[in-house]
Amino acid sequence: MTHIDPVDVDTFYSSPSLEVWRRVLGDRMHYHHGIWEGDEDWASALDNAVLTLARHVEPGSTVLDLGCGWGGPATVLAERLGCDVVGVTVSRAQASYCAARGLDVRHVDLDRDMPDGRWSVGWWMESLEHLEDPERALTTLRGRCEKLVMRVNTCEATPRRLFAGSMPMLSTDFYLGALERAGWHVRHVSNRRAEALRSPFEWLAGLCAAGLVRPNDAHLRALWDYSVLFTTKPSMYATFPLVDLVAE
Repeated sequence: MTHIDPVDVDTFYSSPSLEVWRRVLGDRMHYHHGIWEGDEDWASALDNAVLTLARHVEPGSTVLDLGCGWGGPATVLAERLGCDVVGVTVSRAQASYCAARGLDVRHVDLDRDMPDGRWSVGWWMESLEHLEDPERALTTLRGRCEKLVMRVNTCEATPRRLFAGSMPMLSTDFYLGALERAGWHVRHVSNRRAEALRSPFEWLAGLCAAGLVRPNDAHLRALWDYSVLFTTKPSMYATFPLVDLVAE
C-alpha cells in the first residue's frame, strides 16, 4: 500500500475559494454524504443526512458541532430543531464564512484543544475521522457534553489514510472501544452506507458542472479521486461503513 503522510488540515480545508465551493456544493454548503430514504433529490438527501442523525437530538438542545464545516448541519439544527449551536472548525476559511453568516463559531484544532463549556449534545458529523488522536478528544468531551451523536466514516480493512491523507481511517470497533475507555456508554450503532451510496455520483456531477474535471487543487482533487474510486468500485464501500453512534 502506498504510504500517505498527514496533511495540514487547516490549509487543506481552507482551499480553494469560497466561490468555487459554492459552485460545487450549492448554496446550502453541505459537505457530507447524503442519506436517501426514497427518491429524494440531492439537496433533500443532504438535509436528510442531518435530520436522520438529529433524531437522537432533543429539540432546543445546546449543541457543540465539532467539525462544523461551512455550517450546513448547524443551520439545519437551528432552523428545524431550534437548537443553540456552537460550531468548531480547524479551517480559518470555514470559520470566517460561518461567522459572516451569523453562526457562533470557534477556530480550533481539535487535536490540540477543545472549547470550554457545557452542552447537551456533542455533534460529530463526518469529522471525527480527520483527527489524529480521536480518543483524546472523546475523553475531553466526557465532562463537557451529556450526549454524543456521531456519524463517522470507518474502515474495516487495514487502517489507511484517505482523502489526500486528511482522514486516518479507523475501524468501528476502535471507536466503540475508545468511547467505552473514555467513560461513554454506547446506546445506538447503525451503518448508513447503503443509504448514502449515491453521494459520490452527486459530487462528481457537481465538480463536472463547475468545470472542475480532474482539478489541480489538492482538496478538490481529493474529492474527485474519492468520488471516482467509489463510483467505479462501489463494492469497496462495504469495507468503509458510515456509522451512526450515540453515546451517553
